[in-house]
Amino acid sequence: MFISKFSTHLIRLVAVVLMVSGCVVHAGEPPSTIYITGVDIFDGSNENLHRNMNVLVEGNLIKKISAGGISDVPSDAVVINGAGRVMVPGLIDTHSHLSIVGSIGELRDWSWERIGVLMGKRAETTLMWGFTTVRDLGGPVMGLKQNIDEGLVPGPRIFPSLAFITQTGGHGDFRAWTDPHPRWFDETANWERLGYYRLADGVPDVLASVRENLSRGATQIKVMGSGGVGSEYDPVDSVQYTLEEQQAAVRAAEDWDTYVAAHLHNGPAIKRALQAGLKSIDHGFGIDEEGMKMLVSRGAFLNTHFAWNQMVLEVDFLNEFQLAKAREVVSWSDNMVRLAKKYQPKMTYCVDAFGSEELFNALYAMEFRARSEHFTSLEILRQATSGAAELLELSGKRNPYRQGKLGVIEEGAYADLLLVDGDPLADITVFSEPEKNLRLIVKNGIVYKNTLEK
Repeated sequence: MFISKFSTHLIRLVAVVLMVSGCVVHAGEPPSTIYITGVDIFDGSNENLHRNMNVLVEGNLIKKISAGGISDVPSDAVVINGAGRVMVPGLIDTHSHLSIVGSIGELRDWSWERIGVLMGKRAETTLMWGFTTVRDLGGPVMGLKQNIDEGLVPGPRIFPSLAFITQTGGHGDFRAWTDPHPRWFDETANWERLGYYRLADGVPDVLASVRENLSRGATQIKVMGSGGVGSEYDPVDSVQYTLEEQQAAVRAAEDWDTYVAAHLHNGPAIKRALQAGLKSIDHGFGIDEEGMKMLVSRGAFLNTHFAWNQMVLEVDFLNEFQLAKAREVVSWSDNMVRLAKKYQPKMTYCVDAFGSEELFNALYAMEFRARSEHFTSLEILRQATSGAAELLELSGKRNPYRQGKLGVIEEGAYADLLLVDGDPLADITVFSEPEKNLRLIVKNGIVYKNTLEK
């Protein structure tokens, strides 16, 4: 049990969400054509809906969008009547952990077989929340990605970072107190052996770790640049990795036409990362005004989340040291929001959900509500669609999904489409109850959920 206190509403919501998988269509190949009629389209950026539109999907791409009827629809097309519902692009979570399906303590001891089964379930759950693409920021997800891409497992597209790259004693050093250091003893902790993290100290070791992840299919690199809440030994104010080590990671990533993201909480660590050339500042709660100006001027992205700040002090798996760190991080968040409102950095939608299925679903439900306290529904929709897609494009030639655009509804884009009961431009929290409000989920031209009337 991971959470000590839930609202009655969230407990009911989680229970219903766990039953959603019965609506999934385990399609191996997409139908040749899907014709969706009578929908009001949010295209990923425009503040006004395109009213009463028709959408023709061929294979995995959007072939045609028209306000009038489309005359060349094949006779064997699957026809779906949208009946005036709102269509939005498939959502994108830019900070996911599909392989962290339990607590750190549990994953230290679990077998790969158990973890793998739970990862498949987590991928399906993510898709049923309407997230057709995720940027996975740490963990051994390459096998899962391959199975999803081949149609063997339902789940989102994955932009994988693979193993966290962490300094000894850093936020990603998840060894137990009794685990030996693998550089000094001929032993490796289970988490590192499975590929969750890689201990790297000094420029040569950082270069080797970045290159190893890239050679195994990483689309971007994730380093741990500051202390964190969930780690057991490092203070949250610690600055991790020297400037030279971070610059080495950036050079190695750029040599492969991609970029570096970093876990960052405190202000000095954020400014060091920006100085080194990192493009993705994740969490970022302790950013100061100088750091925010640097972030905007360098075109970097701020990828932060809000549900955790409302829940972290209620979970029952943090010790007193970790809880003290959590309180400090939460106290920084109001200033971060103030600076974001003032300087308008590039922002995306992320949840950073991990752990048990109960905790995962609760975080996904709460993120829409918590974020809506600070941003309009339009801003949040852009963060979760076209804004997130802009960040994914930084992967350059390492992006394995270059056949069409993500995060938009336009001709030639990937056919990642959601039909919603309600108007998310008026109330983004319709996404907090996907079992009720998400009536159609199409990813890559495949219908994974359809509860519309036949």
